[in-house]
Amino acid sequence: MPEHVALKHTKSASVRGYLALLLFTVITNLIGVGQTEIPRFTASTELVQVSVIALDQEGRIATGLTRQDFEVFEDGVKQDIIECMSDAGPVSIAFVLDKSRSMRTNLPLVIKGAFNLLDTHFNADDEFLLVAFDSRPQLILPQFTGDTETLKQLISNHIVEAKGLTSLYDAIYLAVGNVKQKAKNVHRGVIVITDGGDTNSIYSKRETLEYLEEAEVPVFAVNANEPNIFQTFVIGKSGKPEFLTEEIIGPAERDGPKVLKELTGATGGAVFTARQPEDIPRIMAVAYDLISHQYTISYKPRVIDPKVSGRHKIHVNLTARDNKFAGYYLRYKQQYTRPNDHGGEKTNLDASARGNSH
Repeated sequence: MPEHVALKHTKSASVRGYLALLLFTVITNLIGVGQTEIPRFTASTELVQVSVIALDQEGRIATGLTRQDFEVFEDGVKQDIIECMSDAGPVSIAFVLDKSRSMRTNLPLVIKGAFNLLDTHFNADDEFLLVAFDSRPQLILPQFTGDTETLKQLISNHIVEAKGLTSLYDAIYLAVGNVKQKAKNVHRGVIVITDGGDTNSIYSKRETLEYLEEAEVPVFAVNANEPNIFQTFVIGKSGKPEFLTEEIIGPAERDGPKVLKELTGATGGAVFTARQPEDIPRIMAVAYDLISHQYTISYKPRVIDPKVSGRHKIHVNLTARDNKFAGYYLRYKQQYTRPNDHGGEKTNLDASARGNSH
């Protein structure tokens, strides 16, 4: 992204509007139109895919579930499941790393978390993208790569200095768009490390949420906003370190956990809170495992009323036989918009939802 499109707030409404339009165009162009190897379902087949994360009563990834173990409802009507794919596989993941000024003392933790994942969980055919952001998002890698050493070097080179404001919404929008268009693997997602605040995005939270609800990419966030991690110290006149709060940790950062919950919930992902520095690598590993072990359930919607248009609600249950699945938990998106509700537009349908099994 050229430097001249950086977000700059000026007193002139016309200049501000021009810059907003320019940055909007650049972000959209950066998303690209890369080819994907994944089959796309169109409105003519009306086949819906539901990406589901299943955890057992111990909070571990639930494996071995089959089509007979799930029930799917659309708009309250039970659907016939055509297929349930559950094989773990290689991943396509975008790292989204916050290097704004509120992260000033914590960039080493961000780097450590990313490096640990690449060193301990990388498998053949995995691929990664990298987005870094402060006052504006930057797509460091325009294409996916499986070269972990190159990726680690780029992280080291770009996550160096924390400065500027926070364009969280723009960064997630950019990352999700690139994963959606360019990922070659069925198992795909975005992992964000941030304090959750947004102070400088062109996209609003509402616009970002609407896009995430329709995308096929779960977002997982590491909420690094706990005081015992994100402390910022200055040396006062007494010569002693003093805890700095208002200048660096502002209202946007304090609202970070709520924002992250909304953003990840819209995708069927999750937000994890890092309470200690050593939590970050562990959370990154959990997010990787969740992305690589998603269930993909396919069904053809039963048409109840052809006049009904707009968003369709989805609910997924685990069938309760002898309380076999008591305490299990499912995450997935709650709704999707059917392409033929928009005049037959041919797009991929992926309704991943979020909820509890009973």
